[in-house]
Amino acid sequence: MTRITPHRTLQFCAGLLFSFAFSASAEPFAYPETNPFMATVAGTPDKLKAPVPDEIDVQQDDLSVRVLPDRKLPPALSRYRDLHFRVAWQDEPAPLIFLIAGTGSGYDSSRMDYLKRLFWQAGMHVIVLSSPSNHDFIAAASNSGMPGVGADDARDLHTAMTLALQEAQDKKGFEVTEYRLAGFSLGALHAAFVAELDSHLGQFNFDKVLLLNPPVDLYASVGRLDELSYTRIDGVSDTESFYEHIFQKLSRHFAERGNNDIQASLFYEIQNSPEALTDAELAMLIGAVFRFSAADLNFMSDLINDGGRFAPVGKELKVSTSLTPYLRRALFCDFTCYVNSQLWPAWEAKNAGRSIDDMAYETSLRSLHEFLQDNPHIAAVSNADDLILTRKDYEFLADTFGENAYLYPHGGHGGNLDYQPVTERYMTFLQGGNHE
Repeated sequence: MTRITPHRTLQFCAGLLFSFAFSASAEPFAYPETNPFMATVAGTPDKLKAPVPDEIDVQQDDLSVRVLPDRKLPPALSRYRDLHFRVAWQDEPAPLIFLIAGTGSGYDSSRMDYLKRLFWQAGMHVIVLSSPSNHDFIAAASNSGMPGVGADDARDLHTAMTLALQEAQDKKGFEVTEYRLAGFSLGALHAAFVAELDSHLGQFNFDKVLLLNPPVDLYASVGRLDELSYTRIDGVSDTESFYEHIFQKLSRHFAERGNNDIQASLFYEIQNSPEALTDAELAMLIGAVFRFSAADLNFMSDLINDGGRFAPVGKELKVSTSLTPYLRRALFCDFTCYVNSQLWPAWEAKNAGRSIDDMAYETSLRSLHEFLQDNPHIAAVSNADDLILTRKDYEFLADTFGENAYLYPHGGHGGNLDYQPVTERYMTFLQGGNHE
């Protein structure tokens, strides 16, 4: 496999900028961060974000529902028997939007909370679901206990959405006028597959579907993110020493400034100081976070399917059992390792004579091309320097979604989703208007 370095990634991203010509955007684009690693990590400066209400002002609650009543879990995982989700509702009849989290993320992640507040402020009911790759969804709602196949994940999500809606309406009593769907990153890919499935089932008949920074070829995209955790930094030999290295940088910065406000300083103030993080350090930070999500996925899938790779088969994991030793083992297996060691063998057993490339294609947006092509109900938002895309992927989004491809020159992976001109554009689409 060709190794991807931060330098090569930046060269590649620069080569994609020609594709911005495909965008139908007319508004001035002044998103300030042109480094894709920095944009991915730091997002949008507060003063440029689309304003949303405070969490305390949103009418919301966390609920749960039993999706798989026959699922047996060890005592240590008993809290995951029910699928937890978040609902924010209006007092009057309104559209409802389902929101699907990104890779490894839960329904209560900070990005989901921001989007929830944005949609709720616009007058929608919102139901937020964890990613099918998150441990709680794997345990409570994944039939196979092995997410990563587009059609299978879509069926699990569709069932979970149906039950979550019933529970939310029973408990909160709100009325829905129409249904919408949105997802971020892997959640955007899931949203596309759910929308295609529902087009046959006719249950929700989604009026609008919004794909925020979707991967086009999922397995290739996770391979690129896996590579970031192998970025080489002088004096850093492993993940543990990497975090010590970053800690030392932050300590020197805060000691020099006499300031310990990490939220305000960590990414913008420090980047204008002698302790600025290099591209290699930012890349490894992204890769390390992604690696922990992979470990979570590897461990939970293996445990539910009695694979014995990380926890001995037959060993009773009690509530008091520490899972840390098993998760440490799982850290040595990234997403590509998960695909090769767990997902592919299980898929091949049910699809004799077919290849891993067939599985990859069937879990890509390319397999949904006929459904997605110029579909007026579906829009995609992406950036030319998104770390998970290639030039061909970006061209696919432009060609497939046409005027509903909201493409920008920079913003990394989701870094500009809260930048006000970007939010205005995709919110106009969701609300059924035209963006000039």
